[in-house]
Amino acid sequence: MTATRPDTPRVESHDQPRRQRAAPGSAPTPVLPSVMLLCGASSLHARKWAVALAERGHPVIAVSWIDAEPIDGVELRVAPGTGRTRNGRWGAVWQLAAAGWWLRRQAREARPDVLHVHSVGMAGLLSLLAPRRPARVVTPWGVDLQSARRSRIRRWVARAALRRSDLVLPTAESVRTEIIERYRIPADRTRTVSWGVDDKLFALRDTVTPASARAEFGIPADATVLFAARTAGPVYRTPEVLRAFARVADARPDLHLVVLAGHRPAEAAAAAAQRRCVAEAHELAASLPGRVTVLDRSLTPEDTFRLMRASEVSISVPRFDQRSCTVLEAALAGCRLLLADLPPYREMVEDGMVADILTGPLETALAEQLMAARPLEPTLQQRNRRFIETSESWSRQVSVVQECYRRLSTDRAGHRRNGVAR
Repeated sequence: MTATRPDTPRVESHDQPRRQRAAPGSAPTPVLPSVMLLCGASSLHARKWAVALAERGHPVIAVSWIDAEPIDGVELRVAPGTGRTRNGRWGAVWQLAAAGWWLRRQAREARPDVLHVHSVGMAGLLSLLAPRRPARVVTPWGVDLQSARRSRIRRWVARAALRRSDLVLPTAESVRTEIIERYRIPADRTRTVSWGVDDKLFALRDTVTPASARAEFGIPADATVLFAARTAGPVYRTPEVLRAFARVADARPDLHLVVLAGHRPAEAAAAAAQRRCVAEAHELAASLPGRVTVLDRSLTPEDTFRLMRASEVSISVPRFDQRSCTVLEAALAGCRLLLADLPPYREMVEDGMVADILTGPLETALAEQLMAARPLEPTLQQRNRRFIETSESWSRQVSVVQECYRRLSTDRAGHRRNGVAR
């Protein structure tokens, strides 16, 4: 069992932070807190949050240090100079400083009720220059915390960003424990909130059959399909997945591997690493004709879910993760899950999800599992489906975050009325 998660204190209706003027004799209509998301706005996760909050009535501004496509219902503001060539290290430092001061000006002009910082990497660094007026929420991303363990500078940035927050929202209880113990954030300023599974996928599950999905993506109808469901790259250990498949390909001629390039990273080094991994996948496909499908393009969440429905096995073996949406979606799709031995993944199993945890050297352990790969039994598929539908719906998680926003903005407004600085 995972540790008990703290409940957000209930806020009564008379504590709403702002209200519209109501007609005489009618109940006042609450105004939802305005939200500024500080994020890399090309991120699918950040865009998903922005759209969900806007659809529920929050005024949402997404401020980004990298260029991105427009977001429906959301005001997108991109730092000037994005995409220009940096002239060496000092050019990068100058551009970063300019983006920080630009963000400070945006926040002062927009005066949001909540500043939600998505990651303690670049977003965390820029957030250090943001005004203190808005209530501040930080969602630490797993890759940033992993990097902070290896870099003193990144660790300082993460600690500074977390300590300036009013609330930290990791998606896994083990990460919440790390936030409390390693970064000394008070427990009552943290809460575990899973990102769950988009409710639209619940209905999609029963309209997409494995046969139709395989035909859509050109996957052999009679194969046992293995889906490397994470973005190609070293952090998701794509090379080890490719080598494990190569080790068993001759002995299991029915196996077919699907490799997803995924979203292109904004950082040049990460993008280059992704290209190398995709090139390795193409080399494997050339050496095993008809046995490997490489999807070079980024897919929509719906298309990715269709691929999951086409697959018997979903593989997720990153070096670090939280409560992964991709893993939860694959569980809903009915896949057998092969997962790295990570604390957040073990939490999901303890909470009721059925999965196989790989122990020992990854490449060897994964090859052994692939050799024995078979579809998940229908009763276990139904068990995973009930688990997702009962506790992991996206709408439920958004409601939790909305309540956190409302409480924090109410508290911050009260402090300002009482002349208490924070």
